[in-house]
Amino acid sequence: MLSALRVNLRTNLFIFLCVLLFGAVACPVFAASVPCPDDAFADTRLAGDTLKKMALLPESEISLSGTLFLVSARASRELECRDADGGLVEKELDRIARRVIVHAGDLKDPARTVSALNRVLFYEDGFVYDPNAGNPENYLLDRVLARKHGNCLGLTSVYLALAEKLKIPLGGVYVPGHCFVRYEGSGNRINIETGEGGGERKNAWYSKKYRLKDGSPYLRTLGRREMIGVYLKSLGAAYSRKGRDEEALRIYREAANFFPTLPDAYFNAGVSFQKMGKMEDAVAQYRRALALDPDMAPARGNLGSALCGCGKLEDGIVEFRKALDLNPKNASVRSGLAKAYFARGDYKQAAEHCDRAIEQGCRFEPSMMDVLNRYRKPRAEISSGP
Repeated sequence: MLSALRVNLRTNLFIFLCVLLFGAVACPVFAASVPCPDDAFADTRLAGDTLKKMALLPESEISLSGTLFLVSARASRELECRDADGGLVEKELDRIARRVIVHAGDLKDPARTVSALNRVLFYEDGFVYDPNAGNPENYLLDRVLARKHGNCLGLTSVYLALAEKLKIPLGGVYVPGHCFVRYEGSGNRINIETGEGGGERKNAWYSKKYRLKDGSPYLRTLGRREMIGVYLKSLGAAYSRKGRDEEALRIYREAANFFPTLPDAYFNAGVSFQKMGKMEDAVAQYRRALALDPDMAPARGNLGSALCGCGKLEDGIVEFRKALDLNPKNASVRSGLAKAYFARGDYKQAAEHCDRAIEQGCRFEPSMMDVLNRYRKPRAEISSGP
């Protein structure tokens, strides 16, 4: 069996590419392991070329579990030079799927099927929700299965991989900074909140928690291609957290290829460009994110900062004020607005927002405070300001 072999990533990618391009997608193939290669650049380029081809395939021909393993194996190698254990992925998914069938029978009853998935994963196998997005092992597929720990993305990926194997109508759902699973088929819709042991939460709960307005691009059931995009943008953030922003940008581009209307792919790219000091590029990416989600407050605030970094103070002030309209409690935006007014020479406005930012825990350079002290209100008046 292929899963009993140890093959390098280049061979594994060739297998994936052949399987995906020639239609044999029902049973995704996992290499037993992916050793760290000597020629990492060549393997990385091959992985990128493979993903480009996969993004062009019809939805029905994309293997979700196979693709998630492919990209998580590449991330394991690039971030930690660790072997990704494809044999474990295949073995564990098969084992868990068999247990689900024991409890759910023919899988035709939606409530019974969802209950069986939750029972096997959280109670029999003891999977644990870990919200730490900073630990890649919480969403790299083989590590989630091996450790039985995962964040929302990691646990959602396990549910979806099982659904693909068992032909259960599950899809991923994305809201800002969070994802969960939804059973949707034959007139039934059941949300599965992986952060609560698979408990059901209604759409209204997510709308309130994540402040979603009518018409927002979130809270809908995603296809395989779109879910791969969500997974990729999260992997890109892991690279960015390690200071590898050029590589993060590569992965955000891949995410956008799979999911062109995902605001976070462009927002995250903007963050990386801004960290690299490429403010014009950051502005362009934040504007793309806001075109998709005008209420994305972090993108508004970062756009204001990037515009000011380009010397466009007036435009930056406009965006800072829009960001505060969306979230008046955002201290960093308030601080940025105070600095923008100060740079423009509007010391009265700068002092007003400086005082409110200080109330929220911000600190400013002593030289700036020396200038603004004569314009600052008495402390008793600060809390009553806009």
